[in-house]
Amino acid sequence: MANYRRVYRPGGSVFITMVTHRRIPILISNIELLRRSFALSRTRYEYSIDAVVVLPDHIHMIITPYEIDMYPKIIAHIKRSFVYGLDRETIQKAKMTLSRSAYRRQLSGIWQKRFYEHTIRNEKDWEEKMAYIRSNPVKHGLVDRWDEWRYSSFVKPMHNR
Repeated sequence: MANYRRVYRPGGSVFITMVTHRRIPILISNIELLRRSFALSRTRYEYSIDAVVVLPDHIHMIITPYEIDMYPKIIAHIKRSFVYGLDRETIQKAKMTLSRSAYRRQLSGIWQKRFYEHTIRNEKDWEEKMAYIRSNPVKHGLVDRWDEWRYSSFVKPMHNR
């Protein structure tokens, strides 16, 4: 197995993808819990969310942490807070999808263990990742136009939508 090393650029931003275990579509149906999980993490860690899109089974975002080496802890905190807020029935259903080994290790069955990260290196990289985040709901066939997806930082929230 190759040795994986994260790149920590002081003052830099990071593109993150977090995916649910076996892509179970529980994020939109628990969007308020997910929002609280983000809010809770921001009481503990200093970072800005530069862009985010939430789809039923994954999240893409760009964050800029005050301390760049803290972003793995930020992600862990968001995931953990989300799992702790879920109802028992959802967690039990998720555990049923785990392998015996994962079940014995007491994994939640809610999130994939790891997350994808990419350190933003320059303006072109930034713009490409922003475009990717914005267009992701269209790519997955959830909407015809990016501005129709309400679970995105690119669309202003509207009441009674």
